[in-house]
Amino acid sequence: MFSQNETINWYFGNKAGIKFENGRIINLDNSEMNAPANCTSISDENGQLMFYSDGATVWNRNHEIMKFGTGLIGQTSHYQSVIIVPKPNSNKIYYLIYTRSESVPSLSYNPGTYYSEIEFNAENPLGIVNTKNFLLNKNAPSEKLTAVHHKDGNSFWLLTLNAEDEDNSSPKKIFNLFKIDETGINTTPTEIIANEEIENLGVMKFSPDGKKLAISANTNNDSLKRIIIYDFNTETGDLTYSTVLIVNQGLALFPSNGIEFSPNGKYMYVSISNGTRLVQYEMSDLDFGTDPKTYLFSSSNPKIESLQIGNDQKIYVAFDDGDEGYGFLGVIENPDEKGVLANYRHNAVRLSPNASKRGLPNFIQSYFASKITTENVCYVDEFSFSATSFASISNISWDFGDGTTANGINVKHTYSSPGSYTVSAILNIGSQNITVYKQVRAFELPILIANQELVECDEDLDGLSTFNLLNIRDKILSRGSTDISDFYLSQADISSNSKISNPENFQNIRPNQEIFVKVTNENGCFETTSFFLRTRFVSLGNIENVYICEDSDGIIGNAEGEFDTFILENSIRNQLGLASSLRLSFHPTFQEAQTNTNKYTGLFNEKSRTIFLKVLEADLSCGGIKPFNIVVNSEPKINLEEVYTICFIPSSKPAVIISADSSNDSYEWRNSAGNIISTSQNFTLTSIGEFSLTVYKTENNLRCSNSKTFQVVNPTPPEFSQIIVNTEDETNNIIEVFINGNSLYEFSLDNINFSGSVTSFTFSNVASGLRTVFVRDINSCEEPIQRTVSVIGYKKYFTPNGDGDNDFWNIEGLDSNSFKSIKVVIFDRFGKVIASITDFTTPGWDGSFNGKNLPANNYWFTSEIIDKDDNVIKKSGNFSLIRN
Repeated sequence: MFSQNETINWYFGNKAGIKFENGRIINLDNSEMNAPANCTSISDENGQLMFYSDGATVWNRNHEIMKFGTGLIGQTSHYQSVIIVPKPNSNKIYYLIYTRSESVPSLSYNPGTYYSEIEFNAENPLGIVNTKNFLLNKNAPSEKLTAVHHKDGNSFWLLTLNAEDEDNSSPKKIFNLFKIDETGINTTPTEIIANEEIENLGVMKFSPDGKKLAISANTNNDSLKRIIIYDFNTETGDLTYSTVLIVNQGLALFPSNGIEFSPNGKYMYVSISNGTRLVQYEMSDLDFGTDPKTYLFSSSNPKIESLQIGNDQKIYVAFDDGDEGYGFLGVIENPDEKGVLANYRHNAVRLSPNASKRGLPNFIQSYFASKITTENVCYVDEFSFSATSFASISNISWDFGDGTTANGINVKHTYSSPGSYTVSAILNIGSQNITVYKQVRAFELPILIANQELVECDEDLDGLSTFNLLNIRDKILSRGSTDISDFYLSQADISSNSKISNPENFQNIRPNQEIFVKVTNENGCFETTSFFLRTRFVSLGNIENVYICEDSDGIIGNAEGEFDTFILENSIRNQLGLASSLRLSFHPTFQEAQTNTNKYTGLFNEKSRTIFLKVLEADLSCGGIKPFNIVVNSEPKINLEEVYTICFIPSSKPAVIISADSSNDSYEWRNSAGNIISTSQNFTLTSIGEFSLTVYKTENNLRCSNSKTFQVVNPTPPEFSQIIVNTEDETNNIIEVFINGNSLYEFSLDNINFSGSVTSFTFSNVASGLRTVFVRDINSCEEPIQRTVSVIGYKKYFTPNGDGDNDFWNIEGLDSNSFKSIKVVIFDRFGKVIASITDFTTPGWDGSFNGKNLPANNYWFTSEIIDKDDNVIKKSGNFSLIRN
């Protein structure tokens, strides 16, 4: 669909340009304009570029600066503050309207709304700027300019938004509506008070039919943005407040920079959240105060900027990455569709080596209202053509693209053959003739092959069988077709749409019965034909049983095996001598074989059963059905436990011998490394670890195997629950031992003499020092355990005579593994310190002081010991030094 040719050439961004031509987008690389934001362009009614501008400079169709085309005072940083309006009834005069919000005293640039007049004549075929920077309104303008056709189809409405004074910081609350007709711009506008104050930033757009106006703005709460909707009367110029849509954008800093209506006016598209989201609203069902109805796309970089409907009735989306621009445009492919069906396509139009920035060309929106309306139908059906535009259409001259023409507002046409056709329509609107185009497609009908046969197997020669009518598709349709087939008993049933209800399991009622079929393609076009049901008896030879091992499916014990249809097919072809041109398939039941349904394919798992071979001839007729057996051999038996227990020292008890089932033929016992360690039926357990048994058995001339892994472990050894050492009674040191285990236990301090048959034991009169507690079970099967404990004590005397026996005195039962520190101080009977011990490795005091042996006598000591848990143990006492 193509709108008026005035919008066929777009120039925007960083020297970017595109052209709409015969349904294609052509990337133009001839622009000389680098527009950071607002821009505009226009072509003549034949689609020839006239000029383009950013509000400061004008370039002609040769991409040169137009004569006197510099020095315009439009502000190029604005989003939507420049637009071109042709003078009605003239193909020579154009008005370039632009705004400025900042003053430049040195250049005498003041805020306001301005226009320049551009003329094309014999002396200036590329145009000349005649009147430059004519002031339309001196009050501070917003960035927002838009225009639409008057209902008379000839004049235009130009809408601006201004402040009440020249102060640019003042809120914008006055709409100025200028009428532009054959006499030029009426410089005395109609002033309309906005229902609320609107800021300078943002955009303002008419819908293509001119009935709606949308304006982006802030609220008093800077984090909330809004879209204000007005109704507009293109005949009277009345602008009436409709409603406001609150867009919750979190911490958005700016109002929306992109607004566009769908061609049918049912939907509005908005870029929100500082240009990070593209959303769709349904105009008839705005739920004010809530989030958008549909999110179409999100992007934080590049930012989503301006939106503009195109000549092809799609909506184009500009992006800006904040640098040199972005090398693509996004496209909303079906903007007249709801939600995701609108089909936003990112990076759809390549602009390289140029780029888009914040703006797209600002056009008279009603240029996009002119369009052909029709629906694609089958080529044998009648097309209904009409058109819509911005004003009343008095007549339409049609060219249907196939050499035929017509006149009239609403016309019908039937194409003689399928295909794509470009339809043109010249719309007579007032004094204008507007040409629009639309590409239509006359859909082809399904191509069917008549008088085909569906031949099925007949087991009793009565001419009757069960048919899957869907199998005729490959014979009457081209391969790979997805067309829908419906079946009928007669041509009359097609007319009444009385379908056969069970086409996949149809039983003919007479030999050679005729069946009628209606085939409908994806476009709803259909064709009919008929075919015949015939039967045939074919005798196939017997098929040998097929055997498989039970574990072939990777699961032992489910009585299923894994069969391969490829192997089955090759084997049966050889057995029966079947030609390679025949198709073979396998089915669970005879009826499924008849109807070619529920086929086994590839690898399949099954229990032992009878299945059915179906043979098809090259023409898809039945070549025979034959049952045969698939047999799953029973799994070789393994009767082993998961875990076996042997003693810690296996030789201490009679050997544990396990046996494989004698029904098997051979055996392989393996260790954890996978090495075979025995091939006997019996296996003696002599060590712990993981082992496996694989057994083999030949059944139906097929050798099958089964494997099982098992563990050999020692019994769980006992554990020390608690050991209590009591040295409070200096005459009787005690060790109490408590055991957790599964047996009764014997206890010893020398690993020779054991006592008890219990789980706890007490040792009395234990000599001080480091003592080892030994524990073993009474059956001598569990792993014995031992633990060293400290029995803290001291000698009552010592004899330091150098004979190597009792030559030192020390605190006994200490080591650095159990204690952190030791401090022992030794005194004589007068309290004089004569020795100290602070090292766990010293043998103790040797009875000397300052290198001299002290005399036999009684001596006293104090000790402070700190264990690993920071418990402090204090002892004191006396002992004797004896000399011979």
